[in-house]
Amino acid sequence: MTVDIRLCDSGDFEKAFDIIKRQKVGIEFQTFYDPLLKNVKKNIAYQKEQTAGIKHRSLHAPFWDLNLGSALPSLRKETMKWFNYAYKIAKELDCDSIVVHDGYVPYSSPVSNWVKRSTTFWEEFFADKDDSITMMIENMLELDSSVMMQEIDAVHDKRLKVCLDVGHAHGNSDMSVYDWVKTLNKRIGYMHLHNNHGKISKIHNDEHNGFDNGTIDFKKLLKLTKEYCPKAVLAVECGLNEAEKAIEFLKQNTK
Repeated sequence: MTVDIRLCDSGDFEKAFDIIKRQKVGIEFQTFYDPLLKNVKKNIAYQKEQTAGIKHRSLHAPFWDLNLGSALPSLRKETMKWFNYAYKIAKELDCDSIVVHDGYVPYSSPVSNWVKRSTTFWEEFFADKDDSITMMIENMLELDSSVMMQEIDAVHDKRLKVCLDVGHAHGNSDMSVYDWVKTLNKRIGYMHLHNNHGKISKIHNDEHNGFDNGTIDFKKLLKLTKEYCPKAVLAVECGLNEAEKAIEFLKQNTK
């Protein structure tokens, strides 16, 4: 089975696109996660034209201050607006998936209540959608995989899966990134791949380093990925200066 490798453009479409053409991989459009982006239609048209030959494509949705399980109806409504905004752009760009943040903050709400509200949110969101796009929920501040497991299982819709951001899991959670893979297993449809030095680091723990600059063992990670979520998209999200080396590593270690 051929592994689906993509490069996150990190908001620098031109530089990323040069790498994508050389490496012949897919793209995650990240330009549009900025809700203050100007000339949206112009950006869509240009990036669609430039990437016409790329088969595998995904989009990162806006996420600043959004929370789909918030106790505040107004915030859930605002989150729905931006998810629909991202969905419309993803359709125009022929994407098969959208990476979103659900906004969960540990200890901010009883988990059962948050999951109940998130389930209602997703049921409303999917009510008028077809099955051409899968929504991938990215972990951020979660302390372990349990809330995401409950959310995915409660919604129980094939159009909703997990985007496991291995750097966030390694830097922010109390669970090893390897156990995230094991426990979420086939719920994982997408992965953001970058390295850091973990929670014990005295420096910024979301470093988005290349694979060889941090304390995640990527050979071990890829072995587990092949066992527990072999169909997951592998999206490189380290700095673009380190991206080609990371892509080459994936090509060599996913054969």
